[in-house]
Amino acid sequence: MIKRILFGIISIAAFFTAILAVHIYMVTQQKEGAVTSLTMSRIDFPEAIEPENGNQIKLHLVQLEGVKDVRVNFSNGHIICLYDRKAQSPHDLVASINENFMEQASLFQPSEEMLAQSCPAIDKNSITYKLGAFFQKSFQN
Repeated sequence: MIKRILFGIISIAAFFTAILAVHIYMVTQQKEGAVTSLTMSRIDFPEAIEPENGNQIKLHLVQLEGVKDVRVNFSNGHIICLYDRKAQSPHDLVASINENFMEQASLFQPSEEMLAQSCPAIDKNSITYKLGAFFQKSFQN
Protein backbone atom coordinates (compact mmCIF):
# COMPACT_ATOMS: atom_id res chain seq x y z
CA MET A 1 0.00 0.00 0.00
CA ILE A 2 2.78 2.42 0.92
CA LYS A 3 4.59 1.60 -2.32
CA ARG A 4 1.48 2.54 -4.33
CA ILE A 5 1.10 5.86 -2.49
CA LEU A 6 4.80 6.65 -2.89
CA PHE A 7 4.66 5.72 -6.58
CA GLY A 8 1.58 7.94 -7.02
CA ILE A 9 3.25 10.92 -5.34
CA ILE A 10 6.40 10.53 -7.42
CA SER A 11 4.34 10.16 -10.61
CA ILE A 12 2.36 13.33 -9.86
CA ALA A 13 5.55 15.28 -9.04
CA ALA A 14 7.16 14.08 -12.29
CA PHE A 15 4.04 15.02 -14.24
CA PHE A 16 3.96 18.56 -12.83
CA THR A 17 7.70 18.95 -13.38
CA ALA A 18 7.24 17.95 -17.03
CA ILE A 19 4.38 20.45 -17.40
CA LEU A 20 6.58 23.20 -15.94
CA ALA A 21 9.43 22.32 -18.30
CA VAL A 22 7.13 22.37 -21.36
CA HIS A 23 5.60 25.68 -20.26
CA ILE A 24 8.99 27.35 -19.79
CA TYR A 25 10.17 25.98 -23.12
CA MET A 26 7.11 27.37 -24.90
CA VAL A 27 7.28 30.88 -23.41
CA THR A 28 11.03 31.31 -23.91
CA GLN A 29 11.09 30.39 -27.59
CA GLN A 30 11.48 33.20 -30.12
CA LYS A 31 8.13 34.01 -31.69
CA GLU A 32 7.96 34.36 -35.48
CA GLY A 33 7.71 38.02 -36.42
CA ALA A 34 8.49 39.21 -32.90
CA VAL A 35 10.35 42.49 -32.52
CA THR A 36 13.01 41.78 -29.92
CA SER A 37 13.91 45.43 -29.47
CA LEU A 38 10.48 46.53 -28.21
CA THR A 39 10.61 48.10 -24.78
CA MET A 40 8.31 49.98 -22.48
CA SER A 41 9.06 53.14 -20.51
CA ARG A 42 7.13 55.22 -18.03
CA ILE A 43 7.27 58.98 -18.35
CA ASP A 44 6.23 60.88 -15.22
CA PHE A 45 4.75 64.33 -14.88
CA PRO A 46 4.83 66.41 -11.67
CA GLU A 47 1.03 66.48 -11.45
CA ALA A 48 -2.11 65.03 -13.05
CA ILE A 49 -2.37 65.43 -16.82
CA GLU A 50 -5.33 67.30 -18.24
CA PRO A 51 -7.20 65.06 -20.71
CA GLU A 52 -6.86 67.52 -23.59
CA ASN A 53 -3.12 67.93 -23.07
CA GLY A 54 -2.62 64.20 -22.47
CA ASN A 55 -4.39 63.31 -25.70
CA GLN A 56 -2.23 65.80 -27.64
CA ILE A 57 0.92 64.31 -26.13
CA LYS A 58 -0.30 60.80 -26.97
CA LEU A 59 -1.01 61.80 -30.58
CA HIS A 60 2.45 63.40 -30.83
CA LEU A 61 4.23 60.32 -29.44
CA VAL A 62 2.34 57.83 -31.63
CA GLN A 63 3.49 59.73 -34.71
CA LEU A 64 7.18 59.32 -33.80
CA GLU A 65 9.15 56.63 -35.60
CA GLY A 66 9.22 53.32 -33.72
CA VAL A 67 6.48 54.17 -31.21
CA LYS A 68 3.91 51.35 -31.18
CA ASP A 69 1.51 52.29 -28.38
CA VAL A 70 1.00 55.02 -25.78
CA ARG A 71 -1.19 54.82 -22.68
CA VAL A 72 -1.94 57.89 -20.57
CA ASN A 73 -2.86 57.75 -16.89
CA PHE A 74 -4.39 61.19 -16.45
CA SER A 75 -4.99 61.08 -12.69
CA ASN A 76 -1.56 59.73 -11.70
CA GLY A 77 0.30 61.91 -14.19
CA HIS A 78 2.27 59.38 -16.18
CA ILE A 79 2.47 57.92 -19.65
CA ILE A 80 3.46 54.38 -20.60
CA CYS A 81 5.07 54.18 -24.02
CA LEU A 82 5.80 51.01 -26.02
CA TYR A 83 8.49 51.64 -28.63
CA ASP A 84 11.32 50.13 -30.63
CA ARG A 85 14.52 51.04 -28.80
CA LYS A 86 16.46 50.86 -32.06
CA ALA A 87 14.42 53.80 -33.38
CA GLN A 88 13.95 55.86 -30.19
CA SER A 89 15.55 56.23 -26.81
CA PRO A 90 13.47 56.97 -23.72
CA HIS A 91 15.41 60.19 -23.20
CA ASP A 92 14.51 61.33 -26.72
CA LEU A 93 10.83 60.73 -25.98
CA VAL A 94 10.98 62.80 -22.78
CA ALA A 95 12.91 65.57 -24.54
CA SER A 96 10.34 65.65 -27.34
CA ILE A 97 7.49 66.04 -24.85
CA ASN A 98 9.28 68.77 -22.93
CA GLU A 99 10.19 70.70 -26.09
CA ASN A 100 6.82 70.47 -27.82
CA PHE A 101 4.52 70.85 -24.83
CA MET A 102 6.57 72.89 -22.33
CA GLU A 103 6.11 70.16 -19.74
CA GLN A 104 8.36 69.01 -16.92
CA ALA A 105 8.27 65.34 -17.86
CA SER A 106 10.91 62.94 -16.54
CA LEU A 107 11.80 59.34 -17.21
CA PHE A 108 10.78 56.97 -14.41
CA GLN A 109 13.80 55.20 -12.93
CA PRO A 110 13.02 52.35 -10.52
CA SER A 111 15.02 52.18 -7.32
CA GLU A 112 17.40 49.30 -6.54
CA GLU A 113 14.81 47.93 -4.13
CA MET A 114 12.11 47.94 -6.81
CA LEU A 115 14.43 46.15 -9.23
CA ALA A 116 15.32 43.52 -6.65
CA GLN A 117 11.65 42.72 -6.14
CA SER A 118 10.68 42.70 -9.82
CA CYS A 119 8.52 39.63 -9.27
CA PRO A 120 7.03 39.83 -5.80
CA ALA A 121 4.89 36.73 -6.38
CA ILE A 122 7.83 34.33 -6.33
CA ASP A 123 10.10 33.68 -3.39
CA LYS A 124 13.55 33.41 -4.95
CA ASN A 125 14.56 30.81 -2.36
CA SER A 126 11.66 28.48 -3.18
CA ILE A 127 12.09 25.18 -4.98
CA THR A 128 9.62 26.35 -7.65
CA TYR A 129 11.74 29.38 -8.50
CA LYS A 130 14.97 27.35 -8.56
CA LEU A 131 13.42 24.63 -10.72
CA GLY A 132 11.97 27.23 -13.11
CA ALA A 133 15.32 29.05 -13.34
CA PHE A 134 17.05 25.74 -14.10
CA PHE A 135 14.66 24.95 -16.97
CA GLN A 136 14.80 28.50 -18.31
CA LYS A 137 18.62 28.39 -18.45
CA SER A 138 18.45 24.95 -20.07
CA PHE A 139 16.21 26.15 -22.92
CA GLN A 140 18.00 29.40 -23.66
CA ASN A 141 20.68 29.32 -26.32
